[in-house]
Amino acid sequence: MAAAPERLVWGSDWPHVLLETTMPNDGDLVDQIAVWVPDEAVRKRILVDNAERLYGFDRP
Repeated sequence: MAAAPERLVWGSDWPHVLLETTMPNDGDLVDQIAVWVPDEAVRKRILVDNAERLYGFDRP
């Protein structure tokens, strides 16, 4: 993340396919994003802006 936040996109394996252990709490996982990426602007880049650019999404 420190090296190239403009190249990261958020992804998940929802709904935890092939999970062989206890199902994690999704709320805890989402809360962890703020711990890993404390800067709100960088978090928006990773969660929203990069995917828009990569996949060509049009924002309404």
